[in-house]
Amino acid sequence: MSGRHARPDPWDDGTLESLVVLVGESLGYACRRAPGDVMLLQGAYQLPVRMRDLRQLARLVPRDDWPALVSDQVTTIVTAMEEPLDLSDFDLAQHLLRTRIYPAEDDNGQLASRPFAPGLIEAVVVDTPTSVRTLSAHEMHGWPVSGDALFMLGRDNVRGDGPLQHDEQDLGGIRVSVLHGWTFYTATHLAWLEEYLPIGPSGALVIAPNRGLIVAHPLRIAEPSPRARYRAAAAAARELQAQAHRAYEEGPGSISPNLYWWRAGAMRPLETRYEGGALVLPEELTSVLAAHTAER
Repeated sequence: MSGRHARPDPWDDGTLESLVVLVGESLGYACRRAPGDVMLLQGAYQLPVRMRDLRQLARLVPRDDWPALVSDQVTTIVTAMEEPLDLSDFDLAQHLLRTRIYPAEDDNGQLASRPFAPGLIEAVVVDTPTSVRTLSAHEMHGWPVSGDALFMLGRDNVRGDGPLQHDEQDLGGIRVSVLHGWTFYTATHLAWLEEYLPIGPSGALVIAPNRGLIVAHPLRIAEPSPRARYRAAAAAARELQAQAHRAYEEGPGSISPNLYWWRAGAMRPLETRYEGGALVLPEELTSVLAAHTAER
């Protein structure tokens, strides 16, 4: 999980942006920079190319392979929108639906999406053999299923694709559960995290830094004293925060660099701070740890 094999960003001296422009123009699209580290293709559609994702993929291949990489990525984005895809027959379309977790900043106001956690959205997507693309409310017009039921259908299809691989690993001396797989929908499995690992009433510390990775540390609170429990939770939070930032930068498919507190099926960012070089947990988590200590 260290990402030590990733290539540094200084290798990208503007070449990737130039390649996006060349490929876009060859497909009939003009290109311009847009906020959020995006190159916007403008033509029959307005299509964003997330440069962070492209740079992450470029680090993994030789520079000589960048033209082929960019061509494949841009062509896939354009084809996903331009190729005919009949979604009017819901009986057929429903099997292609999934829900995928994105950064909240990716919501352009037209997606079929809903909040998943602070800073994250859950979007309904169409998964075809050649691409994964989001849906708009207009495309779902006339479907017999909408709202929460549509999202539950997408989640059920993600479940039907099979479970993630689950490994127990050591992260800086902290025991963590690592969930991963070759899928765009790894973070969706956070909705049923308790089915992968035992989580007590204190919950778990969780990160979902990119599309292929979840790392979780259940707060099982084995230590007998409140002070020892606090120290154990603070150590886990420190290691997970560092890993979240590394894996978010490494990608591919960055989602969030934040550390979350998963409890009773809900996630919220864990707001920590440093005092004198020591990580300080938020008061609410401290109180929960202490309360559960008293219950023993």
